[in-house]
Amino acid sequence: MGGDPIHDTPEHYELLAGLLAGPAGLNLHIVDTLEPLTRLNRTDYDLIAMYRADRQPAAAPFAALWEAVRAGTPYLGLHGAAFTVQQVPGGAAAIGARYEEPHLRQQPLTVRIADSGHPITAGVESFTIADEPYRLTPLAPAALRVLASYSDCALNRRTRHGVIAAQGDWPVLYTRRLGAGWIHTNVLGHDRKALTHPAYRRLVVQAVAWLLATAGG
Repeated sequence: MGGDPIHDTPEHYELLAGLLAGPAGLNLHIVDTLEPLTRLNRTDYDLIAMYRADRQPAAAPFAALWEAVRAGTPYLGLHGAAFTVQQVPGGAAAIGARYEEPHLRQQPLTVRIADSGHPITAGVESFTIADEPYRLTPLAPAALRVLASYSDCALNRRTRHGVIAAQGDWPVLYTRRLGAGWIHTNVLGHDRKALTHPAYRRLVVQAVAWLLATAGG
């Protein structure tokens, strides 16, 4: 956690820690300063989750993170994590997608479940949520298993840079293999409304369970 003050509030800690330590059943070790994490071993953590928006993160902790994932530690990237990893060399390649600036304004969007057969999306139907529509472009589409997406065609696309042309579907949830480890990206979760949405909570809980089940293999 940590980073941009917008996503680093007591409420964010309360809601995310409550979700991960409660329904997801994790024994949490929360860090809000990345610099000390320059070395991570496969046995240090069963799962690494990131919820952080940071424009100037140090590169060394991320090099250690990807090394740990390649060794088999699963990684869960939530919301601003998809932006943060782009700020260091190799980040986009690691998660398999490029973050497109800027994201659209927070607004209701329909998340369409594209792969209901995956354990992460099991029992979750397409839903509407008020959130920030992130725009991630897959670098190698065949390497990503997209579980859910949204279309920007009917959304408000006016940004601080002007109106962005509609481009169609963008991934919301996906999985990807990196070495011996698995990565799951979920771009949702901007604020209380999003973090407390029943579908979001279920998706995160089921993502944790799936990632732990795949650890090391």
